[in-house]
Amino acid sequence: MKLSANKKIKTEVVNFTPEQVEFINNMRLPSVMEITQASEFDTPFIQTKSDRWEYVRLGRLYTNIFDLDVHGNKLLKILSVMYSESHMAPLLDSFFVIKKFLKEAKQLSFEYFLNYLEVRAKTGKAKGYFEVKAITKYLIRIGFPNFNIDDEEVLVRVAAPIVNDPFLRYQEVENTIPTHLKSLIANRLVEFSTEEGLLLLSDQELKNLSILGLAFSIGPRPQQFAMMKGSSIKLVAANHKTSLKLYEVAVPLAKQPEVPVDEPKVSLSQEIGVLIDEYKKRFNITDNDALYPYDSENSIPSSREVHWALNDALLFVQTDETKEKIRLNKVYRPTYTAYDFRHNIGHSMAMAGASAEEISMVLGQTTTVAAQYYITSTPELALLKHKSLGQNPVWKDMMGLLLTGYLIDESEWSGNTVSGMLKGKLLLRIGGCSRKQEKCHLAKVRSCYGCFYFRPFRNLSKHSAVLELVTHELLELIKTSHDTGNRDNPLIDSATQTKNEIEMVINRLKGGIR
Repeated sequence: MKLSANKKIKTEVVNFTPEQVEFINNMRLPSVMEITQASEFDTPFIQTKSDRWEYVRLGRLYTNIFDLDVHGNKLLKILSVMYSESHMAPLLDSFFVIKKFLKEAKQLSFEYFLNYLEVRAKTGKAKGYFEVKAITKYLIRIGFPNFNIDDEEVLVRVAAPIVNDPFLRYQEVENTIPTHLKSLIANRLVEFSTEEGLLLLSDQELKNLSILGLAFSIGPRPQQFAMMKGSSIKLVAANHKTSLKLYEVAVPLAKQPEVPVDEPKVSLSQEIGVLIDEYKKRFNITDNDALYPYDSENSIPSSREVHWALNDALLFVQTDETKEKIRLNKVYRPTYTAYDFRHNIGHSMAMAGASAEEISMVLGQTTTVAAQYYITSTPELALLKHKSLGQNPVWKDMMGLLLTGYLIDESEWSGNTVSGMLKGKLLLRIGGCSRKQEKCHLAKVRSCYGCFYFRPFRNLSKHSAVLELVTHELLELIKTSHDTGNRDNPLIDSATQTKNEIEMVINRLKGGIR
């Protein structure tokens, strides 16, 4: 669909500081904003250069007019693109709320935005609250001047307005880390924790991945990263026959208590432990050294350094296709803070039925106050909205396809093929594997459907056979878990995700999608 030509319109000036103007000038705006289509008649993309965006969603024509100054328009476009990359559509009606807020804002600072949110919450006015809170998080993530990385911890505690409209209650669902990204991180940590994988990592890549692994597993604050020593992470057990290892991390207390207490000990997965062992070896980190010393010469605060390392690692684990899109300025690179991972762990544990004490121990908290916050915000209603609205199933599946690789005919494939056993049945040549390393340490067949190295063959019967076995296995797991009183068994979620990944491949085959 062609966009209308730009019209000469009166512009409104936004109150930017000189530092903010310079930051906006240095930001890259993707040339095209892709939109996930709900039907074949929807507009698939928008040329971002235009100051008049027109697009069709489900038969309705939307028009977004950018009538701010040049810097205000660019920032508004950037926020719109960031929103659309994690939702089914652009900002739609919320666009006008955000534009109005930017025009009327006395200053663009976290303190001003926070005061606005607090006033809205106290007066019970929901309109504008959720939209402004969303863009505040985006500005924190990209490091916008006057928005500090540590401000996100304050933002998450802001009360929400009490509203009668039930739909508005769904607008602030905590779905910080998408499911497909968590699967991607987990698979890549396993891949690079092998002997062959470690050899492929440069020193900086290894350091970044070790920070990502800790953020992914226990969610430390940036200050907690700075408090860790070489002795904070130890190998506590090893089996030389199976090569299995058990690591333990002493989680630094998030806030210093009045009465000294021991640091809680939390188990750490073998993959992350191996990465940190190698990191300590390469950087000569002894037990008494700081595990992640900050750059004092350049006066870089630990929060900012952890943030950069974390997001460099997130870029590193992306697929080659995604990296190429980022290089060509077609999509933004993924940007998250250490607090995003921290809140994700708190909410995930609460969803799984963990107690306040357990959540506090993993997060390194001396009280259960913050843990109670996660628990009270995730009752059964929250679980329902998390599944139905927070994780938009269509968007999640579309993103999940990026991890599944491309369909290919078996006769066209010349590389390694995938075969394996499920429930005692041999499954032969269900697809190809483009993994660069010779060995794969993931479970054959079971883990392939969620792996971006997997290239499924166009043989529907083979994938249907895998689905039948996995479905039967899932039902048995649910029954066993219920019979033993373990209804919140995390393996159920893992098995369900595997089943969904297989179904995505089958649906692509049935729909003729390549």
